[in-house]
Amino acid sequence: MFALVGRRLGAAADRSFLVKRNIFHEASKIFTSDSETHLPTDVNFVDYVWKDYKKWERKFALTCGISGRNFTYGQTFGAFDRLSVNLPSELNLKSGDVVAVLLPNMPEFPITFFGAASAGLIISPLNPLYTPDELRKLLACSKAKVVVTIASLLPKVRSAFEKSPGGEMPVILVGEDDTEKDVISFEKLISKDVRGIPRLEKPGPENVVVLPFSSGTTGSPKGVVLTHLNLVANVNSCSHPHAIWNFETGDDSTIGVIPFFHIYGLVILIGITISRGNRLITLPKFDPNTFVNALKTYKPSYLFLVPPLIHHIARSPQITSEMLSNLKMVGTGAAPINSKIIDEFLEKTKNAGTIVKNGYGMTETSGGATSMQESLQPNQQEISIGKIISNAEVKIVGEKDEALPLGEEGELWIRGPHIMKGYLDNDQATKEILTEDGWLRTGDVARMHADGSIYIVDRLKELIKVNGFQVSPTELEGLLITMPGVADVAVIGVPHNEQGEVPRAFVVKREGLEITAKEVEHFLEPKVAKFKRLGGGVQFVDEIPKSAAGKILRRNLKAMIR
Repeated sequence: MFALVGRRLGAAADRSFLVKRNIFHEASKIFTSDSETHLPTDVNFVDYVWKDYKKWERKFALTCGISGRNFTYGQTFGAFDRLSVNLPSELNLKSGDVVAVLLPNMPEFPITFFGAASAGLIISPLNPLYTPDELRKLLACSKAKVVVTIASLLPKVRSAFEKSPGGEMPVILVGEDDTEKDVISFEKLISKDVRGIPRLEKPGPENVVVLPFSSGTTGSPKGVVLTHLNLVANVNSCSHPHAIWNFETGDDSTIGVIPFFHIYGLVILIGITISRGNRLITLPKFDPNTFVNALKTYKPSYLFLVPPLIHHIARSPQITSEMLSNLKMVGTGAAPINSKIIDEFLEKTKNAGTIVKNGYGMTETSGGATSMQESLQPNQQEISIGKIISNAEVKIVGEKDEALPLGEEGELWIRGPHIMKGYLDNDQATKEILTEDGWLRTGDVARMHADGSIYIVDRLKELIKVNGFQVSPTELEGLLITMPGVADVAVIGVPHNEQGEVPRAFVVKREGLEITAKEVEHFLEPKVAKFKRLGGGVQFVDEIPKSAAGKILRRNLKAMIR
């Protein structure tokens, strides 16, 4: 069903499976990883993550941090195994069909993911904050055959259906709710006896497993085509002690507050935690009180966070050092981290000796792409994103696509088995970000030191990072230009103490029509998720600076901020 036009990984990219040592090759100016891992290329993601689950079958795998509901590893495996049979049987689905998942962080999310994936279905995870219009576009793009959601999000789903040319599709509802009709019970699908029901063929490593959405380096959201092998490669590499932390398996726990629909939460948080037999405590969203209660109750041994959450932990008087006394490791990514906040965080966790590692990744890299091998230290003047993960290669590239020597600044390019196949049904966008020989153009300006450490120094790509979420300026511009009174508009990210960045709109008023900043903000609000709103405000200007070719000069706009 996927018309994936564009480059498919071939022999050139397969060479990256053999990358073993941390070597800078003078001739090619390519840096290879110093972390050796054996990458299994003959297994799907579900079998890879769950290969050792019988070792901790009776231990808790999933815990709802709100209700306290628990699933052992045995119960979780049984639930998603029954789902893998009953889901396609009940809905007449076939391998390669897409299941849209609109769920907050809860135990049923990973059960849905592993159940659908083990049946050879494709999961398209969606942000519960999206508006019906946003959902409608993404459901149409993915060609989803069914939506899995909860009762509180059902009105949003049905509103999206009403605006869709294709009309409704089946809805699977998680949680008992007798008042809802015309829905399929999730509980029925994970509990119904599967004896005698034929199973779909088990997916192979090259089968597509997940279809998240990303804005790439610019533009509107695009479906990122990721295979089982892509995800296996990423968890395999990011589980290396150099990348994460050499903790024991089966006896540790983490709090899942990073959204599971985000590639960071789906692959790094769920994938690594479950593959190691650890306990994942889920929180449906970040709420200061429930987060504090979870820290106090469970005292996690590791956390995967984004910089705004580290900022909150460091400065919240509600969060004490005692709550963090078991905290061995923290991984941070998805946005730049401030050294002052790191200092405050390390001071708060000094009694636990917490290791803090910064990393970098994209949806297009299946999650992580780089990670620090050593912990961040106090008073660091400049923070690295770490080194390239195992089985991968990296180079810094100049304006003419030439590889640059160590220490020079250029675009960061990455190659390896974790790199996406391409964008769904979008040949042009695929060619713009992927080279024929397998290199991913990240859109970030970086430099690399002799030890392989990489430093991001600027951003070529136009995306705004709000709390780690991608916001496309062009998406917001396309909506704002339809407002009466707006003659021209451009959007950029401006710094924000807590959220990293927030969007600001530069607006040229249409002659003869008077509009206010509040009117512009209110026009956009119902059309987009909350994190996409104009938190940086509106600034009226006489004209939008553009190149001779008509491209918005966003750097010039930054100089105009007042």
